[in-house]
Amino acid sequence: MNETYAQRMRVTFSTADTVKYVGHLDMHRAWERAIRRARLPLAYSQGFNPQARLHFAAALPVGFTGEAEIADVFLNEALDSAEFLARLSAALPPGIRPLRAEPVARELTSLQATVCGAAYWAEVETDEPPAAFEERLAAFLARAEALRERRKGKEVSRYDLRPLVRSLTYVGPTAFGQAFEVEMRAEPGATGRPDELLAELGFEAAPRRIVRRKLFFVSEDSL
Repeated sequence: MNETYAQRMRVTFSTADTVKYVGHLDMHRAWERAIRRARLPLAYSQGFNPQARLHFAAALPVGFTGEAEIADVFLNEALDSAEFLARLSAALPPGIRPLRAEPVARELTSLQATVCGAAYWAEVETDEPPAAFEERLAAFLARAEALRERRKGKEVSRYDLRPLVRSLTYVGPTAFGQAFEVEMRAEPGATGRPDELLAELGFEAAPRRIVRRKLFFVSEDSL
């Protein structure tokens, strides 16, 4: 592919409750509009239907918030990181907050191709006592498998959730209910999600709060 951009700016950002029900496509559109409002020199792909060169590491599921989401913004002109961050911050809608920005090498592999997992904080509304809830988590970890189905339209994919859960740690009771931390793997055809884990734990319909705290990449040793 003929690359025409001048700079690849990597942005780390957070999302709040006010935008947790915004889908991935609408989030992408919100960023593109904000970049245009900020008059940042966003690069576009070539061809009959040019697309904004704006790539997110991983779509944040609807209903989740994120503390350290990552996106690459491709620019036609090289900019100072501080200037880029200030202009972008002023243009993005409330609920999306850029935390830092830094230029990265053009030849790096795409973010999407290198994501291998994520760390989450989850709270679920329940009156279950702490000891019983902690025992429920331990029972899941002791299982050899946890077969699940995921539906998309008429298609049904089957996968084993258990090996996608790398670690599962009970945090304790909160004002909302019970909380735990979980690190989950992302593999071709099977990405671990904490809402699927909650369903497997018996809380499929219970109110919950889920925060994606960190994304892991293949260059890291964490997963």
